[in-house]
Amino acid sequence: MNEGNIDWVVAAVALLAGIVIGVLIRHFSGSQRATSQKLKQRLAETELELKGLRENVNTHFTDVTTLARNLARQSEALQSRLDADASALASDPALKRRPKVDATEESEEDTTSLHIPRDYADGNGTLDESYGLRQKQESHGTDPQPPRY
Repeated sequence: MNEGNIDWVVAAVALLAGIVIGVLIRHFSGSQRATSQKLKQRLAETELELKGLRENVNTHFTDVTTLARNLARQSEALQSRLDADASALASDPALKRRPKVDATEESEEDTTSLHIPRDYADGNGTLDESYGLRQKQESHGTDPQPPRY
C-alpha cells in the first residue's frame, strides 16, 4: 500500500467512526428526549388530577357547611317546638316559667364566671411574706428555753 492510500483509508475510517459516534449520540439523546416528553405528559396528567381533587374537596366542604347549617336550623326548630309543647302540656309550673336561653347568653355567662389566675395570695397564704414566721413574744423577764432533745 501506498502512503497516499493510507491517508485515504485513515480518512475513511475516521469518517465512519464519526458517523457511528454521531448515530450513537443521536440515539441516546433521542431516548432522553422521549423520556423528557413522557415526564412532561405525566406531570400534566398529575396536575389535571390534582385540580380535579381540589374541586372535589371544595365541593365537599360546601356540602358539609350546608348540611351543618340545616342541622343547626332543625335543632333550633326542635328546641322551640319542645319549649312550646312543654309550656302547653306541662303540669309543673316550673317548666312553664322556664326562661328561654340562647347560646349567646350561655357563652356570655361562661366568660363572666371565669376569673384570671393570680400569682399572689390573699391574707396569710403560703405566698405571704410573713408565712411561717412567728411574731416575737414579749417576754416578761424570762428568755425562751431552747428545745430539749
